[in-house]
Amino acid sequence: MEAYFTENLVSSIAEQSGFEILDRHVLPSRGARFLPVPSDLHDSIRDFVNQNYPGGLFCHQAKAIEASLEGDDICLSTSTASGKSLVFMAVTVDLILRSDTSKVLAFYPARALIQDQIEKWRAILKPFDINFGYIDGGVAMEKRLSILDTCRVVLMTPDVAHAWLMSNLGTHEIRNFLKSIRILILDEAHIYEGVFGTNMAYFLRRLQAVSKLERIITSTATLDNPSEFVYQITGRQPRSFGPEVDCSGSPQRSILLAREVTGKSFESMVGLLRRLARFNKGKFLAFGDTRRMVEQVVMALKRSPNEEDDQEEKNGHIGISEELNTKEGSVNNLKVPRVLPYRAGYETIDRNEIQKALAKGNLVGVISTSALELGIDIGEIDLIILLNQPPSMKAFWQRVGRGGRKRSGVCLFIDNRGTIADKPAGLRKYVDSPIEPSWLYLDNRYIQYTNALCAALEFREHGKDQYDTAPFNSLPSKFNKFLENEINPTEIIPHDLYPLKQRAQAGPHREFPIRTGMEKSFQVRDKFGSPLGTLTFSQSLREAYPGAVYYYMGRPYRVNRFKYRQGEIYVYREKYWTTRPKAWTMVFPNFEGGMLKLFRSDEGFVAESEMQVSERVTGFIEQRGSTKENHEYGPSSTFSQRELNRFFETTGVCWWFPVAYVNSEVMASRILEAFCFKFGVQRRDLGIGTFHSNTSPIGLEKCKGICIFDATHGSLRLTERLAENFAEVLEEAISFAQSQRDSLAIYELEELSRFVRDLRSEGIEDIQKIELDDEENWTKVIAPGEKGIYDSAKGPMEVLVLDHRYTPQGLMYELKHPKGRRKFDITTPLSKNVPLLERIVPKTGVKWLVAANTGRPGPGETRMVLVNLMTGESKPL
Repeated sequence: MEAYFTENLVSSIAEQSGFEILDRHVLPSRGARFLPVPSDLHDSIRDFVNQNYPGGLFCHQAKAIEASLEGDDICLSTSTASGKSLVFMAVTVDLILRSDTSKVLAFYPARALIQDQIEKWRAILKPFDINFGYIDGGVAMEKRLSILDTCRVVLMTPDVAHAWLMSNLGTHEIRNFLKSIRILILDEAHIYEGVFGTNMAYFLRRLQAVSKLERIITSTATLDNPSEFVYQITGRQPRSFGPEVDCSGSPQRSILLAREVTGKSFESMVGLLRRLARFNKGKFLAFGDTRRMVEQVVMALKRSPNEEDDQEEKNGHIGISEELNTKEGSVNNLKVPRVLPYRAGYETIDRNEIQKALAKGNLVGVISTSALELGIDIGEIDLIILLNQPPSMKAFWQRVGRGGRKRSGVCLFIDNRGTIADKPAGLRKYVDSPIEPSWLYLDNRYIQYTNALCAALEFREHGKDQYDTAPFNSLPSKFNKFLENEINPTEIIPHDLYPLKQRAQAGPHREFPIRTGMEKSFQVRDKFGSPLGTLTFSQSLREAYPGAVYYYMGRPYRVNRFKYRQGEIYVYREKYWTTRPKAWTMVFPNFEGGMLKLFRSDEGFVAESEMQVSERVTGFIEQRGSTKENHEYGPSSTFSQRELNRFFETTGVCWWFPVAYVNSEVMASRILEAFCFKFGVQRRDLGIGTFHSNTSPIGLEKCKGICIFDATHGSLRLTERLAENFAEVLEEAISFAQSQRDSLAIYELEELSRFVRDLRSEGIEDIQKIELDDEENWTKVIAPGEKGIYDSAKGPMEVLVLDHRYTPQGLMYELKHPKGRRKFDITTPLSKNVPLLERIVPKTGVKWLVAANTGRPGPGETRMVLVNLMTGESKPL
C-alpha cells in the first residue's frame, strides 16, 4: 500500500522540530451529486462525455454547459478539482463541430499552465481531429502565424497576445484569426488583480474591439463576488456558478494550527522540512510568501548544519535533471533531501522539470511562492505546509486546495504572527472569514494612458470602420479621452505622461508589458549566457543589484555586471553567502494640491495624498558566516560606480505626531502588517518610507514623518482604506503585539492610538492658485539652484536646475546632474612636447537644456519662483 502523510505522523514530526500543535479543524468530506450530460450538446461530444463519465456530470458542470450553449457568458468559481476545465473544453468541441470556421482562444496567465494543460486538451480534441496549438514567449516568431492559420483552438498567454498579436493587426493571418474567434476562455482568472489585472481589463476590451467574440467563459478560484469581478475584467455580465452550486465530491482535510516554541523559527522550519523529506511517506508542498524566503529555506536544506560550502562554479548552470541525478539528490543521501524551490521568474525548462519531477515522484517536496497556487497538475499531494500566514483568504484556500484531492489530506498551518490561536475559536473563525475582493484600479491614469497608446495604434491598423469602441463604454471616461486625443490630437500631453509617449515611439505594446506595466524587466544570465530567470527593476533592487548574491533554484550567484539599458544582469557562481541591499526610501508628498483625505488634530495628522517616491540602493552588506562586510558604490567600487535609483509617482498615507517613535519605520512596519492582514492586501504591493515636506497640513513650516505607500507606479490606491480605517488597523496591530507578548510594541502602539483618537476628518480644499495677469507674462518655474525631477525617455531622474531661459522653442531649463561624473577634455597645446596626461583637463559646467514641461518640482521640497518671460524679472512665490 502506498505510504502517505497522516495527521498523527505530521503532528509527531512537527513536535520533534520545535512546534506545538495548538488547534485542529476538519473540513468534512462532501459527496458528489450528478446530472445527465445536457441533451443540447452536439451528439459526438455528448457520446464522448458519456463514455468517459458514465455516472454523468457534476450538477454544476451540466448547468454551466447548458447556460453556455444558450449563448450566455459564464463564470465558474467552484472549488479546486471540481471539473471546471471539462465545461469549457466540452463547449469548445461543440462549437467547432457545428461550425467550419469558428475558432476558440484560451488565455492562461502563466506559461507553466499552458504546458500543464496541453495533454488535457489533446485528450478531448484528438478524437474529433481538431487541430490545436499554443503560443507563448518560447514559440518562435516564424511558427506563430502558421499556428493561428491551421489550428481551431489556440492556447496563449495574455503577455504574447498583447505584445505580439495586438501589435500586428495588419497581418493577414492575425486579422483572419481575430475574425474567426467566437469563444474566449479565461482560466485561473483570479490571478488578474493589481497591475496585471488592471492592464488585463483594458487589454480584454481592446481585444473585443478588434474581434468577433460571442461568448466568454471564465474559470477562477472561489471569489467573494465573481460576477462583479468578471464584469470589471471583461465589461460583460456572466451567469455565475460558484460554491453555492458546487456538486463535486471532496475527501476530508485536516488543518493543524502550529506555533514555533523554541524561539528559533527559521531553524525549526528547516528542521521540520528536513524531517518530512527524509521520512519519505508521501509528497509535500510548502508555501512561503517571499522569493527570498523560498530560496533561503532550500539553501539551508542543501547544507548540513554549520557547514561552509566553498564549491565554486566550474561548468555553468546545472539543470533540474542533473540536480536530481547527482549524488546530492539521491533519496539515500541524508545531507540533501530531494526538495527544490519554485517561484515566478524561473526559466520555462526549469519550471517544467520541477513540475514533472514532483508529479512522477522524483521529488519529495517543493517549497513555493504563490506561483503554485495555480491549478498546475503536480500529482497527488498529501501534505500542504503554510510556512506563514497567507496574505489573503483567497490565497489560503488556493493553497489548502492543492492537497488532498483524491484521498484525505493534511494542512500544517504555522501561525507565525500568533494572531489566530490566541483568539477564542481562532482557527474556526479564521477559516470562516470572508474572501477579499480582487483589487483593480481602473482609474490609474498611467495604465489608462499606456493602454490608450496601444489602442490608438490598433485603431489605425485595424481600420476605423471595423474598430468597435463599444467595449470601452464600461471603462472610466478618462481612457476614452486619452484615446480620442491620440487619434485626433487637440490637447497637450500632461508633463508626467510625456515620457510614456516618448517611450511608445519604439512600439507601445512591447514597451509597456501587460504584466509589469511601466516597469523595466531584466534577464539574468550566467557567464556562459544561460538564462537564470527574469526580474523587474524593483525586484532587482532587492535581489540582483550590483554585487548581490542572487539565488536561483537554491544556488548562489554573484552579480558582476548590471546593464540597465540592455535589461541584462550577468552573474557567476558564488559560495553560499548572503547579501542585503543598503536601501533608502524617500517620500515626497504633495500636500498642496495632491491631498486626497485628511484627518487632523492640534497635535498631528493622518493624510492620504499623491506623492513621489525615490528608492535608492547605495551598496550592500555581505554576510559570510558570522562576519559582515560593508560595501559602498562609488568610484572605488568594483561592482558599480554609482547608486541605483528608482523614481515613481504614487499615492500613500502619511502621518506625523510629536513623539518620534510613533513616526518610525518600526511603527510603520507594525501598521503595515496589521493593514495587510485586515484588508487582504499583499505586502509586496506596498512600501514604507520617511517623508519630507516643506509644508504641512496643520500649518508647520517643515514636516518629517512616516508613510505607507502603494509600490505601483501611478498607484492602485491600495492604501485608500488605511487612512479611513487607521484606528481599526491600530487595534489589529495592538492585538498582534499582545499575542506576541511584545510589551514595547504594545506601549508604543497604544501611545499612537491616543493621538489618533483625537483626529477629525477635514474636507480637502482646493489650493489657492495665484492669479496672474496674462498680459504681464508671469509664469511659475523651479528656482535656480533647486533640485527637481527630469522626465527623460529613460525614466525620471533627479537633476539640479541651474537656470531657466525663454527660447524660440519655448521655456527651457538648464540642468546638471547633482551627482554626475566628472567629464574631461583633451586640449590642443601650442607645443608638441606637452605630455598627454597634462593635456587632459576636467570639463566644467557639464549641463544641458530641456523643455520646461519635462521638468517638475519635488513636492514639498523644491522652491518655486514667479518669472516674467518678457522682462526676465523674478519674485518669490
